[in-house]
Amino acid sequence: MRIALVGGGPSALFVLKQLLEFGPSDLRVVIFERKSRLGQGMPYSAEGAQPEHITNVSSSELPPLPESLVDWVQRQQPEEMQLYGVDPQRFHEDRVLPRLLFGRYLQEQFEQLLARAEQQGVRVRVHFEATVEDIRDLPREKQVELLVNGQLLHYDRVVLCTGHHWPLKNEGKVAGYYDSPYPPAKLVGPFDHPVALRGSSLTAVDAVRTLSRQHGHFQRSEAGLAFRPDARYPHFKLVLHTRNGLLPCLRFHLEDPEVHGVELPDEEQLAEIRRENDGFVPLDWVFDAYFKQLLREKDPEAYERIRTMNMEQVVEAATRPREASDPFDYFKKEYAEALESEARQRTVAWKEVLAILSFALNYPAKYFSAEDMLRLRQTLSPLISIVIAFIPRSSAEELLALHAAGRLELLEVGTQSRVEPRDEGGITYYFESGQQSYETFVDCVGQPTLELDSFPFRGLVNQGVISQARVAFRRAENAREVESDKVQRGEDGSCYLVVPGMAISDHFQPVDQGGRAHPRVYVMTVPFMGGHNPDYSGLDFCEEASKRIAEKLMESMPGRICSSQKAGG
Repeated sequence: MRIALVGGGPSALFVLKQLLEFGPSDLRVVIFERKSRLGQGMPYSAEGAQPEHITNVSSSELPPLPESLVDWVQRQQPEEMQLYGVDPQRFHEDRVLPRLLFGRYLQEQFEQLLARAEQQGVRVRVHFEATVEDIRDLPREKQVELLVNGQLLHYDRVVLCTGHHWPLKNEGKVAGYYDSPYPPAKLVGPFDHPVALRGSSLTAVDAVRTLSRQHGHFQRSEAGLAFRPDARYPHFKLVLHTRNGLLPCLRFHLEDPEVHGVELPDEEQLAEIRRENDGFVPLDWVFDAYFKQLLREKDPEAYERIRTMNMEQVVEAATRPREASDPFDYFKKEYAEALESEARQRTVAWKEVLAILSFALNYPAKYFSAEDMLRLRQTLSPLISIVIAFIPRSSAEELLALHAAGRLELLEVGTQSRVEPRDEGGITYYFESGQQSYETFVDCVGQPTLELDSFPFRGLVNQGVISQARVAFRRAENAREVESDKVQRGEDGSCYLVVPGMAISDHFQPVDQGGRAHPRVYVMTVPFMGGHNPDYSGLDFCEEASKRIAEKLMESMPGRICSSQKAGG
């Protein structure tokens, strides 16, 4: 079997790892990477990071790779590590690395996998600076056709491993408007005026770390970290704009850091649950199994406090103290909590379990009713996005130092806020309590889930291989409460909620409008999967998705059995 991987970043790294786990020597893999390096993708290369940017994942949280992060760091030259502020001998499994350095680690893991493939007799070819311009399915030949740098190539299967993507809407057209903070090198100041940032999570922290260093420096003393502004830019200030007026949570000690090791419901379990619930998987079932019951094991006292609450009541109880406090005062409190958690090697149980729930939601989400999908998006997802940000300690210290220096503010703008570009440059931010104009604006909401009209491989869209993601309403009358452009009606009178991105199967195959999973195409295209796969980023997702893809690929090879069958004897 000849398999093409489109993209050579972290997703492709884990797909190749899983393919080698099965060990078929007659497998042929071709990797098309548009850049000149493997493994790094956008987040861990210059496209998404500069020296000041830090990962939010430690060695203990990483899925297995040929070499552990700790071992890799400790065998590097100390002088080179010092350039990144890392002491190899003091580095341990709970520490995090600068993203550019982490990208080098992933690149070397890819190279080790390539060497392993050669030892196993699996032929892997890598084409750098290769642009895949389009993809078409060839049903008669049972192949897939790729247009690569103007040349047509045919393969038995293709796995789309393309990564993050931010389409340009106003950037380059409106002065002072940035559709994202990436690549960070484009954020060139100085900006001697307030700069508006939309969002407050990891993407916004990236922008904060970059922009603050252009307008001052950080200085550490016995009193802690302080920001010393550059006197040449007295009006420079960063203003975070968030719907809920909240800052994200910090990293803390994780008792069970390997989220990817959580036992998820298999296809038979999901099928049984759906038979008992009119074809749906209830959100409340997932919440009970992967939040309440896990919390019961980790922190019985905390479980007793929420035992009789429903999901909405639990979310309200978790957010009430935040909403009642000044965001930076609460952030200081959580900073102290995180320090204590790490010092005592004791987790914050409800937050750790919420991270597990976020991971577990991915796989049954496509079977939620539209009513439950709306509950997820409106109630639970906002809390999850705050908690699982896992802001590194150094980033938290910088945010607090900037705020103490009067150079960082946060505005709550509500759910109906909007940003309007100005003809003369910059934007006007409209929100519930008023409006504010800025000369410079950076959209920092993170990777948006993109609609299918932005999908780069138009051949698959035109052939109907790719279809719009949607979920059915349990009761058709409930569709009346949703905007009409978000509702589709079936020929049988059923109503569907349109959700962003493409429809996918349990094995990450695109699903057509008839509900059929495509046998030759697999997708790990992060920006186009968020409707059916709410928590679609992170290396733990890469591990789980690639495992499911590899198992399905091996099923289609004569005489092969998947690893789960092997494990069962």
